Amino acid sequence: MSERTADGTEDAGAAGDTDAAESTTGIPSGTYAYAGIVACYTATIVLGLSLTDEIAAMGLAMFQDPGNVGNVGVFAVLLLVATGGMVAAFRYGYGEALVRVFLLGSASTLTAVAFVALTGVGSIAASGSVLMGLPDSPASIAVAAVAFAVLWGYPEWYVNDLAAVVFGAAAIPMLGLGFGPLPVVVLLVAWAGYDAYAVYVSGHMQELAAGLGDLRAPIVFVVPHSLDFSMRDPEFDLIGDDEETDAEPADERGDDAGSPARSEIALLGLGDAIIPGMLAVSAGQFLDAPAVVPALNANAPALGALVGGLVGMGGLLYLVHRVEGAHAGLPPLNAGVLGGYLLGAVAAGIPVTTALGL
Repeated sequence: MSERTADGTEDAGAAGDTDAAESTTGIPSGTYAYAGIVACYTATIVLGLSLTDEIAAMGLAMFQDPGNVGNVGVFAVLLLVATGGMVAAFRYGYGEALVRVFLLGSASTLTAVAFVALTGVGSIAASGSVLMGLPDSPASIAVAAVAFAVLWGYPEWYVNDLAAVVFGAAAIPMLGLGFGPLPVVVLLVAWAGYDAYAVYVSGHMQELAAGLGDLRAPIVFVVPHSLDFSMRDPEFDLIGDDEETDAEPADERGDDAGSPARSEIALLGLGDAIIPGMLAVSAGQFLDAPAVVPALNANAPALGALVGGLVGMGGLLYLVHRVEGAHAGLPPLNAGVLGGYLLGAVAAGIPVTTALGL
């Protein structure tokens, strides 16, 4: 989900904007923040692609039958149950501490997975074990514990962004390896539709984003327009109140240059990197085409998905900048990813029907 000023969710994008004022360099004030958002998005997917072979060797694919379209249903149910639980906790004020422990624990665990994949030090329980995906050696357990302590005790925006890039990169191949061409295409189309519904119809993504912002969990990339900004400010509010912010002048609201107003930040939900990244991983793993960038296990369709996602990101940021209000992020992103993927498949001599898994 995206909003003109700011918004974010765990599985839908959110990009922030300002009033488009010019900086002293003549560059619009939001440009650097937008560049930071694009950098976080790209780094997460590129790092995820680079970890694919290691994650596969560790036996950490979420599903062992990647051609089964039913995997989409299982994945959707898991996400919807988690989303429903978090929305209920935020709405009724119960269990928020448990939600934060769960989110930070998941982030820390996936950080340990990325550490083991990158360094070869330590180990993670593989598929077939009841502890699948959990660190099971002193080194990996220590990494997870340190990550949890840092995220809990110092939830600054750049700490959370770095953590989100690292653990998001671990999640991308774990998920992408479990979805063959047809299931992952179905997932991208279905989840874009769900995102649109959740933003434009039910509105529960805004509610979820507000709760996640209060928890200061690394589920949303946050890039400020000024280095004076801090997520650790007690008054930090990720979403804010549209009516109050729009209706009252800044001097009447008591805003100042250092206040954590949402107009000072650009946002992107981590899921908007993970969901598109899954298609790039799946393309590199399951489509029979020579690797164009061996270090990333990326063939032409995988690179097409990456580039197409950046095109979709450009469309999303333009929409957020030009049109005030909340916007679903996954429809333009997934459209770009799918378009780039299919163009890459055609360039590699793969029939479109094969790329779609038909």
